[in-house]
Amino acid sequence: MKEAQKQIKKLNIEAQKQIERLDPEKADYLKRYFAGAPRWLLEQFQVIEVPAGTVFIHEGEPAERVYVLLQGQVSAVDYRVQEAVYGFFQFYPIELFGVMEILGGMERYKTSLAAVEKSIFLRIGRDQYERWLKSDSNAFQMETKEIVNYLLEQARKERLYVLLSGNQRVYQVLIKLYKSYEENGTYSAYISRKDFSEMTGLSERTITRAIKSLVSEGYITKKGWNITMDSSQYQRLKALADAKMSEIDS
Repeated sequence: MKEAQKQIKKLNIEAQKQIERLDPEKADYLKRYFAGAPRWLLEQFQVIEVPAGTVFIHEGEPAERVYVLLQGQVSAVDYRVQEAVYGFFQFYPIELFGVMEILGGMERYKTSLAAVEKSIFLRIGRDQYERWLKSDSNAFQMETKEIVNYLLEQARKERLYVLLSGNQRVYQVLIKLYKSYEENGTYSAYISRKDFSEMTGLSERTITRAIKSLVSEGYITKKGWNITMDSSQYQRLKALADAKMSEIDS
């Protein structure tokens, strides 16, 4: 552990300060991950701040950088509705982006990623990072383990999603939208039936029935297709969705 701590001290002062702000478990993981990293690599890391709502990785662009999420929340971007960014896979510290492309031998990013809230990253060029990662068995094994676990968990979620009824798919969309974009305990946005249909894979008729049911039972408030949900409505809807998901996952 002392050797790992010495390695972290090779980072620039700002990077060291950011790592010191992490909770002990996350800081320990990062120290173990970079335990064998050479000085030339650690000195290349930059600390960057990405404002909320900013897409910092664009699908299809050259995968030229690796990002380490230290603070904040990131979403994989799937849709843009009324100029707002919507995503349905959430990531929290510590998370690395751009490494899957390295391990897969991919030259371009496969997913667009946006900061849900103001987020702090370590950033480094792909070439330097790839040269080190492929020579450090400890970091390589830790990264491979994380990616395999992530893929297995996503596969499990996708299997469950296929089993969800139309109403339950709508619940999940509304819950994720609230969690990502509520302000002062309230979420409000215009979302058309077409948008909902694209996000859930359901027909517009099914969407209309599901939304009408949620409005009549007080889970959401709707004016036209402007949908509003406050914190109490969110908690009720989440409890309903969790109960339905438990029935499927049991």
